[in-house]
Amino acid sequence: MKTIITGASGSFGRQVTQLVLEKIPASELILVTRSPASLAEFASCGAQVRAGDFDKPETLAKAFAGGEKMLLISTLAVGPRRRRQHQAAIEAAVAAGVKHIAYTSSAGIHPKSPSLAVGDHYATEEFLRRCGPAFTFLRDSQYAEVIATMIAPMAVKTGKWLMSAGEGCMAFVSKRDCVASAAAVLTTPGHEGAVYEITGPELYTFRQAAAIASELTGRLIEYVVISDDEKRAIFEAAGFPREYVDGMTNEDGTGVWGSDEMVSYERAVREGYFSVCSRHVQLLTGRPARSLRDLFIENLDALKQA
Repeated sequence: MKTIITGASGSFGRQVTQLVLEKIPASELILVTRSPASLAEFASCGAQVRAGDFDKPETLAKAFAGGEKMLLISTLAVGPRRRRQHQAAIEAAVAAGVKHIAYTSSAGIHPKSPSLAVGDHYATEEFLRRCGPAFTFLRDSQYAEVIATMIAPMAVKTGKWLMSAGEGCMAFVSKRDCVASAAAVLTTPGHEGAVYEITGPELYTFRQAAAIASELTGRLIEYVVISDDEKRAIFEAAGFPREYVDGMTNEDGTGVWGSDEMVSYERAVREGYFSVCSRHVQLLTGRPARSLRDLFIENLDALKQA
């Protein structure tokens, strides 16, 4: 069975590819990317690397040809463009004969969620449900690495953790657990029609996250609840655009978000839409999900040096 991974040159795509190659022959893998040259190491192992651009649907028929199972990794362009990209990819996959599409969605899926990002994922899930092939939804929670390496160090440095999320809670999940869960769906049978909530093992408020960071670093961190407008002003003062700009990435290859998206996300947390916790990581991978505390400890040196 030929397996397609889209967005294969991104951080998530590369990590999934590495895990999948431990389970299936490279010759059974089709890697789709806008920059094929960046995946030369996988091509040299025997994987098929093909050019494909969701913004250019005419490139996708050839990119997806011969594939039977596909991992559709969600794109970063929050808003109408992302919905068009995902729809184009799904339509091309169906036309190419792909029988099973696994999609990296989001926790907190609800038609009334104020989160702009969740709106895109909800629309994609609904479109995929209507298109005919078997589906699997991997609803990834907020990456714990974002908390441990981006938000917490700033709070340690300033002594204040400023959030408009209030007392809303999330089960922060390690990105590596999300990757491992996706790889498991691609390499084991029986996931058609499944909806997996890919979360960490515990629900935390951001106040509790701040308390853990304070405990581990020995530095006082005050958790301060602010308004949506105040949070937007902080993002804009730091240079974040209102909307995602193509090509923006962090050092680890993850996306940089627009301020409107981030503020809407925190509002959804505050209103309880992300209060979801499961054991699906363990169900898929055979091992418990890593906790937020685990990620803090792993990055403790960087936290203490903030």
